[in-house]
Amino acid sequence: MTDSVLELAPPARLAIAYAPSDVRSALALLLQIDNRFAEILRNAREPMIAQIKMAWWREAFASAADARPKGEPLLQALNEAGDRIPLRALEALASAWEQLLGSEKFSQDVIDVHTELRAEAIFLTYAGWVGSVQDMRPIGRCWALEALRMPFPERVAGCNVPHAPLPKARALRPLSILTMSVRTVSGPRLILHALTGI
Repeated sequence: MTDSVLELAPPARLAIAYAPSDVRSALALLLQIDNRFAEILRNAREPMIAQIKMAWWREAFASAADARPKGEPLLQALNEAGDRIPLRALEALASAWEQLLGSEKFSQDVIDVHTELRAEAIFLTYAGWVGSVQDMRPIGRCWALEALRMPFPERVAGCNVPHAPLPKARALRPLSILTMSVRTVSGPRLILHALTGI
């Protein structure tokens, strides 16, 4: 496991471990990029600087692999992934976090756009990798909101998305692990879910 994956929270690493081996590194990379964008928001003292950083990432995503800036491990990993992660997923993830820049408190409208884009980028992309036709947007939106509420409770106060049932399919276990991990369940309970799906 790379150093950048180790920077992810334990539930995210558990979800990655339960992904099929052929998509594990791509899921890890998506979650790492998501985590990097969250850091940009957390550290955003000047919204304009944060916007410039996000624009840099957008330009890097849109560039050919050999034209991307050197020295950024996540871009190197993206180059190694080839076309496994579609550009639309990367753009949706960037757009999701850009929605939140410059807001002292997130409105319900902003949250709705953020959660939809983040669900599309990560949960729908993963579902496509494993060949699932089940709509993962509802639990993706739940995960995105609650994962955002943890570091920014005051800024997300009063914002909600409808609760959604977890998928039962074994191939979708990483997504249910991520979703359960933001529902304040205990560590043992999360591990039980990972092992059994219940």
